[in-house]
Amino acid sequence: MTDKTAPHTNSSEMTTPGKNAASNAASNAGRGFHHLGAHIGFLLAILLLAANMRGSIVGLGPLAEIIGTDLSLSGTQLGLLTTLPVLSFGVLSMFAPRLGQKFGLEATLLTMLLFIAIGQGLRASGAYDIMVVGTIILGAAIAVLNVLTPSLVRRSFPTHVALVTALYTFTMSSGATIAAFVSIPIRNAADGDWRWSLGVWAVFAAIAFVCWLPMLRYRHVGAAPTPVARISLWKNVEAWSLALFFGCQSLMFYTGTAWVAKVFIDHGISEAEAATLLTLFNVFGIPAAFGAPLIYSRIANKKLAMLVLHIPLIIAIPGFVFATTELPYVWAVCMGLGQGSMISIALTLVGMRGADPQTSARLSGMAQSVGYLFAAIGPVLFGALHDLLGDWQVALYFLFVVVAVQLCAAMRAGSSAKIGAD
Repeated sequence: MTDKTAPHTNSSEMTTPGKNAASNAASNAGRGFHHLGAHIGFLLAILLLAANMRGSIVGLGPLAEIIGTDLSLSGTQLGLLTTLPVLSFGVLSMFAPRLGQKFGLEATLLTMLLFIAIGQGLRASGAYDIMVVGTIILGAAIAVLNVLTPSLVRRSFPTHVALVTALYTFTMSSGATIAAFVSIPIRNAADGDWRWSLGVWAVFAAIAFVCWLPMLRYRHVGAAPTPVARISLWKNVEAWSLALFFGCQSLMFYTGTAWVAKVFIDHGISEAEAATLLTLFNVFGIPAAFGAPLIYSRIANKKLAMLVLHIPLIIAIPGFVFATTELPYVWAVCMGLGQGSMISIALTLVGMRGADPQTSARLSGMAQSVGYLFAAIGPVLFGALHDLLGDWQVALYFLFVVVAVQLCAAMRAGSSAKIGAD
């Protein structure tokens, strides 16, 4: 797709099946843009998507206790509001590529921004049943964004996948950190009304929707199915290696977010210091998310690149398990660097390893479906091991297993060979 031809493509060429339409779509796919203005405009549009992928979800976390008290919610009811989005990612990710193929990436992503605004607006209603409906809508919309954005990057910036992935992962992580930081101040500024803290993200998504409208001039409907597109990723060992890698890093992140502070507290660290350690875990993930794809792309030996990027986790996990209170700031920083790197590398591989943008979208759907189902199970299993055995030790040993599997899967997933190629 080029910025010269796509805006002038008429509707009949896009919607009428036939040889010419398929040929045009195929020739336009993956060519990127020829003008700097189009490059910058589309890059900013991608970053707007990234900024909406996590902020609206993470912003609920600091308000959870307040919301639970105000609405008289049980722990299960409150947990549902935080777990539903992750479950939506796991269940719905595999269906997202079909939407992009049928309606075009730009139109689908634009619609998802509208659904985010609607879902977050419902979450800000203050009525629990409506909040649940809004959370489902929000989770479904973000699931589609998660899957299709790497395909959009691959198609629009085919020679700069690592750099653009680094930028949008950095933006996504920054949005999550900002959301966690401003939720309480916004509530306080609104005289204690937490609905404003949630509603602001509905407004932000609506602004992003308006900003994305011009992107429809570049709308693109995928080419007709080809023999490459018909390859079953679910029977492909390389695809499963990438899905397993994505799953392990997702499980590690969500388990760490849910339990790191609690583990520190139970080992004698104060609540205030544990909160600081959790903040470091998240904050240091931001520069790591930006730098990891650039490091990976510059090391020719991809197995060596994966080993280098795992070094922070190789340092952090043994220290966290066996010397929890000795150098807690070191373990928190290293875990943050490791996990920030992993999500960014996983998304980079999804964008780079598909043989074409359509395969990248399907690969993204498979990897994220497996990954987020893993992520939903991880915190529950970690907590269950603690409850069953009465301490954290066995649960912490579980992290060794996950990181070991993750590293093995990463070595295979990091291959430069294209998945779905002849």
